[in-house]
Amino acid sequence: MSSEFLKSIISEGMVSEGLECSGYSELELKKIARLYDIKIKGQLESFLGEMGKSDGGVIGDSVIQLYRPSWKVREHILFQLDFFNQMQEEGFYDFLNKPFVFSLISETQYYFIQTASDDAVYHYDSNAETVKKTEWDLAGFLTILVNENKGQLQTRSEGNLLDI
Repeated sequence: MSSEFLKSIISEGMVSEGLECSGYSELELKKIARLYDIKIKGQLESFLGEMGKSDGGVIGDSVIQLYRPSWKVREHILFQLDFFNQMQEEGFYDFLNKPFVFSLISETQYYFIQTASDDAVYHYDSNAETVKKTEWDLAGFLTILVNENKGQLQTRSEGNLLDI
């Protein structure tokens, strides 16, 4: 895949050449879609295809749990299932259109997209038990995370949604 998505989230003047990002192949994306019961299209497809396994250190695994090397497929599925169950228990049915959590901040702030609809990012606060649509799409949200690091690369880590 090209690096157009990566270039779209990195601010001008930040180094993008030489970043060792890694993503999923088309076959792997199909497997992920089946395994996690999501639709992979639009910005999610670009994100996972270019940098779904590793962002090369521009964001890091502290906020993108997909990059956590210690998480195997079991942990990823249980994480997504736990999120889905929390949302159901709170009655947030309108936000359960094949959700996929891609970012967890401070263990209580979930950022997800509804893969059956569009690229909009939603925020679930498990402390306040609230859900809202954010002002960002996936690329916009990732741009914010990249800019928070002010050009400082984080330790490169690599996760895999399919590793057993």
